[in-house]
Amino acid sequence: MIDLKPSPTARERYYQAGYWQRQTLAQRIAASVATYPDKTAASDASGHNISYREMDDNAARLAAFWQAHGIVAGDVVTMHLPNWWQTAVVTFAAFKLGAVINPLPPTYGWKDLAFIMNKSRSKAVVVPGRFRSVDYTEHLVRIAPELQVPPCIVVIGSGNVAVGNTFEEAVSGPRLARAHNAAADDPALLLFTSGSESKPKGVVHTHNTATYGERALSGTLALDQNDVCFMASPVTHTSGFMHGILMTLMTGATVSLLDIFKGGTAVDQMLTSRASWTMGATPFLSDVVDSLEKTGKRLPDLRYFLCGGAPIPEVLVRRAHRLGVRVMSIYGSTESPPHTVTWPADPIEAAWQLDGRALPGVEVCAVDEDGKPLPPGQQGEQWSRGPHAFIGYLGEPELTARALDAEGWYHSGDLATVSAKGGVRIVGRIKDMIIRGGQNISAREVEDILLEHPACQAVAVVGIPDERLGELGCAVVVCQPGKTLSFEEMKQFLIERGVARFKLPEHLVLRDALPSTPSGKVQKFKLREELKTLTGATTHV
Repeated sequence: MIDLKPSPTARERYYQAGYWQRQTLAQRIAASVATYPDKTAASDASGHNISYREMDDNAARLAAFWQAHGIVAGDVVTMHLPNWWQTAVVTFAAFKLGAVINPLPPTYGWKDLAFIMNKSRSKAVVVPGRFRSVDYTEHLVRIAPELQVPPCIVVIGSGNVAVGNTFEEAVSGPRLARAHNAAADDPALLLFTSGSESKPKGVVHTHNTATYGERALSGTLALDQNDVCFMASPVTHTSGFMHGILMTLMTGATVSLLDIFKGGTAVDQMLTSRASWTMGATPFLSDVVDSLEKTGKRLPDLRYFLCGGAPIPEVLVRRAHRLGVRVMSIYGSTESPPHTVTWPADPIEAAWQLDGRALPGVEVCAVDEDGKPLPPGQQGEQWSRGPHAFIGYLGEPELTARALDAEGWYHSGDLATVSAKGGVRIVGRIKDMIIRGGQNISAREVEDILLEHPACQAVAVVGIPDERLGELGCAVVVCQPGKTLSFEEMKQFLIERGVARFKLPEHLVLRDALPSTPSGKVQKFKLREELKTLTGATTHV
């Protein structure tokens, strides 16, 4: 049970303005079911399509299954799945019970899964049997002794170990007799994000905060029930989940999901589904553009390609534009998703010159070290406030107080300028975080684990520029006297300790010492500058 609630100040401000309403996510999705029962709600790369009516039926049966296993309103349900059609069913089933949905990307390792399930005291988990080279049933068996709450397990497909129930079994029973009527200010989403801290933080959103951001985004971009969203970004990651699943189901639109991204495959699926908009990090855009140029194919139905998570090169936007693809920048965070976007009336240059303008009802500013707003064009920490912002971190009151102040401003840790017309430009980060292909990696998490290696005396993990992924991880290691470490040894050591593969550093640099201040703090900015042209996996400097 999550006991966080919106502040009284936020409730008064956003209800009076009409931004917050009494409808829950369950009620909004149910309205789409009633209005568009035979329309496709979700499809995926397997070719499976599920209508709103079928989604509702499956969700009602899954909810009843969970209820029979003791899942009640306020409990956390972990959804550890790829981009499959079942994600829509699992999400709606959780909302029918008044439960809190906890999406967790399949790229997370068993170590992350164990930590998050214990932190959230998750009572149910849905996993694939296998996806890519990973067997998730083996993960569940491995972490079972560590879990404080034995979860109700549902497995989609098959793995090497028979655990829990299959998805087919879970949706084969009776329908839920009566849905739980949650309150709009009750917690609805628990989204974990890696920041400058070593462990992921659990970001809590209510039905209202989750709903408002999607209403504002869909309204700004004029997205409605007639649209088809193509989503290859993980739908158990904030962007894919909130914009691909929630916004789609709220508006009565259709989402076409792709679980394993390749540029050519994405282009073909967008053509087949007649996708009208999509969203992905810069590498997704680059691969789609490459495929279109090589094949001569075009995407006549695609109105927008929203791009965020890393800077968008001007040359890439211009290449896309020549192919008829409108690129629009979008910026936000798990705590504040999203709060700026390129508006349809903005010029093409806005995609690479700015990270968007604030959505209706959302305030943005850049502040100095004392928290005072800066004049237009001056660089400072980017703050945002609005009815879309999270209500706190799970079990972390001190972190919450540092990130979300008494006036409702979220302190992003990003450095930005804000123009006189409200255009936001992100110029750097205060937080010690690497953004690789749109995914956040906590440098400290990797550092803490590498320091357990017997050869490591000191470790600093930094991000270095990469044209395709934005940043790559580089581990700078000082070895113990008489010892050394190879790139493959480092990689295997991290994998064995459950570190997700997307968090593995792509480079290893061995040094005699790390640059530091007189107080002993590592000067990572020096490392980033010195290593920004690094090539090769292992380097001795």
